Amino acid sequence: MKKMGKLMGIVMAAVLTAGTIAGCATTGGEGSDPRGTKEENVQKEENAGEKKDTLTVALTGEPPSLTTCDHDSVISVYMNILTYNGLMRVDHETLEVVPDLAAEYTVENDTDWTFILKDNIKFHNGEPCTAADVAASIEWAKTFPGSANYTKNIKSIEAVDDKTVKIVTDGPYAGLLADLAYHYNFIVPKSLIDSGHDFNAEPIGTGPYKFTSWQYGDSLTFQAYDEYFDTERKSSIPNLIFKIIPEGTSRTIALEAGEVDFVYEVPSADVERLKESGEYEVREITSVENFFLGLNLDKEPFNDVNVRQANYGINREDIIAAALNGYGVPNYTSIAMGYSGSTEEGACEYNPEKAKEYLEKWGGDPAEIVLPVICSNETKVSAATVMQSNLAELGIQVEVVSADTATYFSDWESGNYTGLISSWSPSNSLTYVQRYHSDRALTYPGSLKNQDIDAKVKEAEATIDEEERTQKIEEIVTDINGLAPQISLYQPLMFRAYDSDLGGVTASATGYVGFNDMYWK
Repeated sequence: MKKMGKLMGIVMAAVLTAGTIAGCATTGGEGSDPRGTKEENVQKEENAGEKKDTLTVALTGEPPSLTTCDHDSVISVYMNILTYNGLMRVDHETLEVVPDLAAEYTVENDTDWTFILKDNIKFHNGEPCTAADVAASIEWAKTFPGSANYTKNIKSIEAVDDKTVKIVTDGPYAGLLADLAYHYNFIVPKSLIDSGHDFNAEPIGTGPYKFTSWQYGDSLTFQAYDEYFDTERKSSIPNLIFKIIPEGTSRTIALEAGEVDFVYEVPSADVERLKESGEYEVREITSVENFFLGLNLDKEPFNDVNVRQANYGINREDIIAAALNGYGVPNYTSIAMGYSGSTEEGACEYNPEKAKEYLEKWGGDPAEIVLPVICSNETKVSAATVMQSNLAELGIQVEVVSADTATYFSDWESGNYTGLISSWSPSNSLTYVQRYHSDRALTYPGSLKNQDIDAKVKEAEATIDEEERTQKIEEIVTDINGLAPQISLYQPLMFRAYDSDLGGVTASATGYVGFNDMYWK
């Protein structure tokens, strides 16, 4: 079995620290962001507008939503981060949770938390952001089924005064700060919640960019928010355009033709050509994004663990060679390698003979197993095609189904799928194992529903001591590896390519790109 040591040590070091609570209180002000010194940000301001006033970015697909609470899409999260803020945020270089709208917070006891808002926070519609907006936003988030893992431990939230928010959890809970940094808990105006505002049509938050327009199937445009409260993270590029270009080579051609300035996901086949040209910067990132085969556990025969254990027949090395040109690391464990608590104990390495043994335990005819796999881009299609060949040797029929992003998410959220290839990259291991709680089935039918796992996740959530919590998470991961509710495949090397005149580019192991930190040289 390929071991987790194949990941770069720097990724492991970053993730191991994520989501921890140090001491009983912490503070964070404007200078708490390590991504840029004051001198660097002065330089960013001085360089603003010297070459261009617009940054055009090529995206792989359409965001399914611009609302904070009705999706679990990576692309939508990137849009959300532009337009909204939470009380906390993830620093995507260190993967640590740091204050965002909050100037400081205190932990009064095991359950009582107090947050003080920063000064001069305004929504894009000009309204001041107050504690009442914070309380209303999180209460609103609770009404969405998908938010359960990120709001269920909040017993109450109260606006003490305009700048003070008190949160009471239902018991000791180690994941609160990470939950408050998650997009479900981003803050929107209470007045708009009360009026039934459509945040998908017009997202309004406090973020560094204001939404301008969405030409469905073509592009999304944003404008830098001049009154953004965080002056050190304020954008110096006035206009931001996202072009929807699903086909990989077309994204590369658009960069070379000057039609876009930044390619979010560069096809591995084009990497060397771009590097050799000398005209573009190519950033390589060792990713903690885990790509997996998701199975609908409500459908026979995939409700039988023995059938799922036939993933011993999937050759992940072949997938990486075919889909990623070798730029990736095979993953056999149920969360991304590099996270604290990750273990390959109980996981399935490539072993076709062992896959046959599990199919014999199942007792049915493998030729009767049909597995349609929905894929939302060409890389996933390539991965599914390799699985098709691998599993055909066991008699299992894999059907590769291409779908646009909207159809893909619609089928997933409605339970209208048997298998699909997806990915996820949270900032910490607790958040990762929470996705295996039965509550997830409320949003994504076919997800794991297991009372023993639910109880163990609850125990981990209530464990404040980091070392002890990590041990509990490792136990959960071992159990999930054996249950195989989803089949981990690989963690890619990610490539971002961009105009060499673009500065301030950050590269996160989670895949996040800080567009508001960029500037034209």
